[in-house]
Amino acid sequence: MRSKGLILRLPVILLAVATLIPGTALATDNNATGDIAGDATDLTDSNTFTLNSVTLALVKAAFLTDGTALTSGDSLPRGTLVKFMVYVDNTTGVQADDVNVQDILAAGFVYQTGTIKVDNSVATGSTEAALYAAVNATVALTDVIDLDAAGISVATISAGLSAGNAQVNAAASSMWAILFTVEVQ
Repeated sequence: MRSKGLILRLPVILLAVATLIPGTALATDNNATGDIAGDATDLTDSNTFTLNSVTLALVKAAFLTDGTALTSGDSLPRGTLVKFMVYVDNTTGVQADDVNVQDILAAGFVYQTGTIKVDNSVATGSTEAALYAAVNATVALTDVIDLDAAGISVATISAGLSAGNAQVNAAASSMWAILFTVEVQ
């Protein structure tokens, strides 16, 4: 029997992990110097280069099924359907190849079959509402870990090769997102 008025505190950030192929995004500038056959005087300053890059942002947001954004600490009654959106914001001018994302559902949430969707069509700097609308309008993938971009195994929603799905690439200057629905228990 369910208790009336039981409310679950909804954490917006549960667990989301992104792993990127080495060299895709670096947090600091890198300087490179060298020598020729051990003689550093053979290389002048013109042979020093700086690689400037930006770390990709990984964000998790929650929405009611009508698109209303939820904030951390919102209280929801049992039975409420919530759409979680995890996205990679690639503000760089370079595509990030082989992005892997995992979200492990907390015990208070039950995944709703056939609701995983992905999208990479929204430009970086767009609102979360615009990103939500774009990914929500796409066709759902299979739930199986297979040749499409994402799937679920037990309570882990995953996207990318490391989990056995197809490779995920976050296009330059865009936001790659995964959206799925859960029910509050």
